[in-house]
Amino acid sequence: MSDDSQLIVIDQIRIGMFIKLDLSWFQHSFPMNSFKITSQHQIDDLIALKLKHVRYIPSKSDPVAVKPPNTPQAVPAQVADTVPKKVYASIMDAKRARFEKLQKQRDEIARCEEKFVQAASVVKNINRLIFSRPKETIVEAGKLVDSMSEVLLSGNDTVMHLIQQTAGNEELYFHTLNVSVLAMMLANEMKCSDEMIKEIGIAALFHDLGKVNVPEYIVHKTEPLTRPEQNFFELHPVYGLEVGKKAGLSPVVLDVIAQHHEFMDGSGYPHQLKGDAISMHTRIVTIANVYDNLCNHNDPKQSLTPHEALSTMYAHRRSQFDTAIMATLVKSLGVYPPGTLVRLSNEAVGLVMNVNVGKPLRPRVLVYDAEIPKEDAIILDLAEESKELSINASIRPGLLPRAIFNYLNPRKRVNYYFDSQSKKTQGGPIPGQN
Repeated sequence: MSDDSQLIVIDQIRIGMFIKLDLSWFQHSFPMNSFKITSQHQIDDLIALKLKHVRYIPSKSDPVAVKPPNTPQAVPAQVADTVPKKVYASIMDAKRARFEKLQKQRDEIARCEEKFVQAASVVKNINRLIFSRPKETIVEAGKLVDSMSEVLLSGNDTVMHLIQQTAGNEELYFHTLNVSVLAMMLANEMKCSDEMIKEIGIAALFHDLGKVNVPEYIVHKTEPLTRPEQNFFELHPVYGLEVGKKAGLSPVVLDVIAQHHEFMDGSGYPHQLKGDAISMHTRIVTIANVYDNLCNHNDPKQSLTPHEALSTMYAHRRSQFDTAIMATLVKSLGVYPPGTLVRLSNEAVGLVMNVNVGKPLRPRVLVYDAEIPKEDAIILDLAEESKELSINASIRPGLLPRAIFNYLNPRKRVNYYFDSQSKKTQGGPIPGQN
């Protein structure tokens, strides 16, 4: 609560004022307890709640808002007594609808996280068995990719979720899964054929196969590699190609394994390929691979936020990537990718949980509220809220107060998986929030 808050009577509220309700979140229809008044409709809803007073915060209010007297006055009788009961009932119906939608969102996230853990287990087995049982392993990889492609090709709305499971010591498997998920999403957004989407998914699962022949201390080293170590590491696409041929992987997958560190401007390795010499499958997997490596560096202190990673790729490394695929990545993940910490227009701080494809500026955000236990935290779907509620800026995790950091719990790793929602069952906007 701001130190300059003032208690004012309900009839002193004006558009442009930032207010706080001394109510439980379940006792009103607004997205948050604290917000700026932007319409007469909001004022009417506050009056319908039969509130006598609200807290007004001048420092967060617009200068044009009429400043009320410092001393609370008695609420006029006509304000409290003339509110139709059906208006109040409508407001409470809207809150119940919001609560039910919130519970549905939590269920979706839980289901998606469970699917992610199962998929990561499959990836672990793929990496472990590719040498001893290559044919069976390739079949298992195909089944996993088929299950993911079903989501993408279902005709429903695809949602990219932030996965908040603990990574443990299986970062390599999570990286492989992340790259596969991101690459398939990109291929789908680019209207690639169903067959190509699946080929890209398989190729992404095997893209780092050659790392098995690189010493673990080099693969997992957090400090910069020495020149000899870097030379050794840069051979992993060559090693992967050899292993992949022995396993019987397809030519498309072998191309991705061999080329996934090549860049469009010729600055990659191991063969400094340029432009058309790099397959389209590889170009897609490469962008997904770079993005995930920037977000999930071996040294967590050097990891960029998703927002920073996307900005770095677009602003400083654009020449390395296929222009159309890079544009698709920005469009698909949005300006605020899952895992980004943001400040909303109502001053609330939140964590972007997933992107609404086609509405990059209107993701779902898990919101910090000290008065609500974090297990019951509010998730705001900005695509369904009024346009006045929006994201103002992204925030670096290190700038957050410890209490907010612990509540939102941004992970040392950023992991993704996707889910689908039936367009017929999502429902429309929450009543009263058009």
